[in-house]
Amino acid sequence: MLKKIAFSLTIISLISLTACNKLTQENYGKLTIGMERNQVESLLGKPVECQNILAAMNCTWQEGESSINIQFLNNKIITFVANKLK
Repeated sequence: MLKKIAFSLTIISLISLTACNKLTQENYGKLTIGMERNQVESLLGKPVECQNILAAMNCTWQEGESSINIQFLNNKIITFVANKLK
């Protein structure tokens, strides 16, 4: 009985972790040039890192091996690229 409970809790935990992953091919497909940064953060959450590069802001979202890198100008997307999305 204890093994069944432990197994069930493990499965529930794995499902919960998967559901929290916002770096998906589906969400990446929702990104568009000109999208505002606050819209991106609503979709992907807060970035793990942002750097100013001249007049642009380069931000990275990362979860495990998956990442999305977005460059903003005036808080609007000008380029974006993904790596190892699921």
